[in-house]
Amino acid sequence: MKSMRMGIGESIYILVISLLYLTYGVVQLYNGVIEWWLPWLGGTVQIGVPVLDTYVPNAFPDIFSGFVLLTVGAVLLRAAYLNHLGDEKYYGHLFVGWLLAMILMILNILVIVADILDVYYPLVWGGEIEEGWSLAGDAWGIAPHLILGLLLTVFYPEMRGILGELSPMKYGLNQNKVKE
Repeated sequence: MKSMRMGIGESIYILVISLLYLTYGVVQLYNGVIEWWLPWLGGTVQIGVPVLDTYVPNAFPDIFSGFVLLTVGAVLLRAAYLNHLGDEKYYGHLFVGWLLAMILMILNILVIVADILDVYYPLVWGGEIEEGWSLAGDAWGIAPHLILGLLLTVFYPEMRGILGELSPMKYGLNQNKVKE
């Protein structure tokens, strides 16, 4: 296996991404608490870049999504910290944080596809669309899960080795052998 030491640029990149995950986690957690349990206190907070009628990324009010973002951010922050200390255990934290981020990004994409199908399926039966779908109008459309996950896809070449080690194909576990 190749050397697992990360360079200073990669380490800073992971640190920045982990801080973004933590920040958006806190914002979504706050927005969820305000929207769900304390609506009389006021509006929600957005820290994304305003584009048209939405923010990129859109920190929608969801407590559970906030917890998930905080978890990914904490795991990635631990990876950056362990790398700074020179401990090779950082690689496991980086892999778990990367894997969680990829799973969340894929789930975000699946939710977007499901929302599109939900809006446009009446066309299959000859019906009419009540209200159109837009990426900007969908809460999950430009969510932090999607944007931050895309920013972490650059680590796929490094994670590919671990994914190969975890694959049952490497050890021939997926072969159906018929004994005569």
